[in-house]
Amino acid sequence: MFKKEFSWNKVPAIGLLFWSTKLVSTGQGESISDWTSKLFGLQNIVIGAAFTLTWSSILFAFFLYKQMRSERYRPFYYWMSVALLAVFGTVVSDGLTAVSGLSHLFSTILFAVLMLLSFYFWHKETGSLSIHQIKTFKAELFYWLTVAFSFALGTAMGDWLANGNTGVNPDPYGLGLGLLNTGLILGAVFLIILAYRMLVRPAESSFSEILTFWLAYILTRPIGASFADYFGYDWKSGMLGNWGMSIIWLVIFIILMTIIAFQYRRQNGLRGQSEA
Repeated sequence: MFKKEFSWNKVPAIGLLFWSTKLVSTGQGESISDWTSKLFGLQNIVIGAAFTLTWSSILFAFFLYKQMRSERYRPFYYWMSVALLAVFGTVVSDGLTAVSGLSHLFSTILFAVLMLLSFYFWHKETGSLSIHQIKTFKAELFYWLTVAFSFALGTAMGDWLANGNTGVNPDPYGLGLGLLNTGLILGAVFLIILAYRMLVRPAESSFSEILTFWLAYILTRPIGASFADYFGYDWKSGMLGNWGMSIIWLVIFIILMTIIAFQYRRQNGLRGQSEA
């Protein structure tokens, strides 16, 4: 199985539509995770977290299995895996911090090390870190492992920047920037990285191209989560709430998925005509 090769690419093209969908999926994951975790009331938050962890992990495993079993990139399976990882990862990250008592700073360092190890073994086993051409089962497995660590790293980093040593989620090493400031600062860094990728156009699979991709990929998590929590909890005294933000994110996600599906069918239709 680990030596299996595919005739078709297993990952999507990277462009503005990719980054837009990634950002929305992370914001959606944060809002939906918090919403379903509180369905049973704050007094039963452990039950709510277990419920969220159960349904999101089962669905994540199902869609990831379908994507990895497919012979090519399937937009619905791929993006549902990403979106559900955002839900699943939020519960796991929050639970890990609550149980271990670790500062988000140390969690950030831990997940950064794990992500670097994933890169090391990915390159050692496949000889490449390409994020454009994934055509073997082994490369796809390392790709998704790295994606998972990027979610955890982004979550921990965002909480470290936003939380202070007082408040709802006190962190003795937190920088206390707040949700909105964290989203804006990291959002600015994200836009600078995208501008570099678009204007400089580093060579495909070069060090700078791979580095900027994964830096941007990591940043989408705290950016989406920060804005999701800000508009869900702080904006207008929490008028929208998690349920309101979940609906907003879900509508945008469906719109983006519709566009992606349309492009996918058109491109594959044109490819089929040219091959004929």
